[in-house]
Amino acid sequence: MTDRRSFLRCASLAAAALPAAAYSQGRLPPPPEITADSCIVIDAVTGASMFEKNADERRPVASTQKLLSALVAVESTSMDKITTVLAAETRVEPHKLYLKTGEKLPLRTLLEAMLIESCNDCAHCLGRSCAGSETRFADWMNRRAARLGMTSSRFVNASGLPAEGQYSTARDMSRVARAALFNKTIRAIVGRSEITITRGDGRTKKLETTNYLLRRNNTNYLPVCNGMKTGYTNAAGKCLVSSATFRGRTVICVMLRSSSKVIWKESGALLNWSLGLSMD
Repeated sequence: MTDRRSFLRCASLAAAALPAAAYSQGRLPPPPEITADSCIVIDAVTGASMFEKNADERRPVASTQKLLSALVAVESTSMDKITTVLAAETRVEPHKLYLKTGEKLPLRTLLEAMLIESCNDCAHCLGRSCAGSETRFADWMNRRAARLGMTSSRFVNASGLPAEGQYSTARDMSRVARAALFNKTIRAIVGRSEITITRGDGRTKKLETTNYLLRRNNTNYLPVCNGMKTGYTNAAGKCLVSSATFRGRTVICVMLRSSSKVIWKESGALLNWSLGLSMD
């Protein structure tokens, strides 16, 4: 049985066993107030929308688009492949792993650093290493997005750094988030609060997730949360794609153009609401 089919079967059986009040959108209480410019909550199994606000407005989505980069990379190339870092990739800003020119790394290390700490140099190196060039990788991203039904999206780079003509929507990002969650390699990474990687020179480095909903020592920690990806640029504002599971049922929340003051609280409230959990 494929990973996708297994995920769907287990989640569907678990959902069927839940009380109707927790499973049926129609019996949920009113959703919490959301101040983000765009938002959507979907059922991860069916893809059905449970809540949305300006879900089809096109806007930059910052590093949340690394979920698509990860999906394209994992589906196209072995993550055991060793790549050599190019000089141009070491100059990518702002948040970075500080790759060194000539450093040799398995693609899996780049993938982990890109998803856990949102390292932009790793995203660009990963894309180029998979497709041969950043431009070709962006073409791959757009083709994969089209197959996912992301009809209001266009991607120019692997990192989500500002670029002319690059945009998506909350609804489209929920589609790629759902696909990423079905991928066992990506799912195993985005649910981690921390991970230790090994650099090309043998040194180890512990990385900590940028998703505060996953950090046990953070006031925003949400026990049911199991992913996925943060993002921020001046143009995009604070963005978050989050997922949560309770009694086998999984939901995905996409929040775009929010602020660091409220995004964790509002995302957590929507996840709890959609799972039929108390929002106190």
